Amino acid sequence: MHYITAVTNLTPQASPPVTQQVFSRPWAYATAVLAGVASTLLGVGGGVIMVPLLSSFANVPIKRAASASLAIITIVAFVGVVAQEINAPGDMLFDAAAMLAATALIGAYIGRWLNKVLPEKLFRVIFALLLLFSALRLAGMLPVASAHLEYGVDAQHPVAVAALLGMGLFAGITTSLFGVGGGIVVVPMLAMAFDRFSGEGFRTATATSLAMILPVSIFGSWLHWRAKNIDLDLVKAMSPLAALAAIGGVFLKTVTPVDALKWIFAVLMVFAAIQIVWLVLRRSRAIHA
Repeated sequence: MHYITAVTNLTPQASPPVTQQVFSRPWAYATAVLAGVASTLLGVGGGVIMVPLLSSFANVPIKRAASASLAIITIVAFVGVVAQEINAPGDMLFDAAAMLAATALIGAYIGRWLNKVLPEKLFRVIFALLLLFSALRLAGMLPVASAHLEYGVDAQHPVAVAALLGMGLFAGITTSLFGVGGGIVVVPMLAMAFDRFSGEGFRTATATSLAMILPVSIFGSWLHWRAKNIDLDLVKAMSPLAALAAIGGVFLKTVTPVDALKWIFAVLMVFAAIQIVWLVLRRSRAIHA
């Protein structure tokens, strides 16, 4: 989630280097494996998993966890894209990924502006409910209208191109506003809107989302590196396991039934919605304390 947000939350000036703190290595290693598998299995950044686990159980401050997770996501996405292309050539639609990534970056800046003018609490709750609704539809617990857009990134498919650009924009806005977006938003939208990504094509949706994540996370990691926000000890400790897990996630996706993938993704969406609501409640308690 944080690979888009990071792009808009940094200034060119370098900040003081992060203070190295002792972190729980067993929890960091377990988090790396879980995030690596989830990222390539589901086409999500992994920050939605890494940040809460590292900050809650591994003794890592949340800002430090967010910047480290971004660097780790970059490595995971790169390894995952290579493994995906080797294992299932053609599943990643790079033209679609490029459009999603470009407008996601624009959306992140729009979301940063909207965050100053919108009632944050209300919109966080609305977005959490939208995630829950989408999770139920993805899991087949609510009726789903058949996908009807024909995929094509050319002059013959202007509606499809507009839809892809709009999805990336929406993902960037929600990430900047709520800290949750990217693959969590893009994958279900692709699956519900396009014939190409519905049914067995759900694997292609997750692979394309992973390809979208890579350029955005590279740019965000570079900004964090310039600002000296990245804890290299944490990144070095987690990256090898996360990269190996990413390879495992790619191959696991090929043997996992699509319906099971959708259920796993739906559970992750519910987890993300709970995070959003929990942040609302925590901030409300802090204000009234």
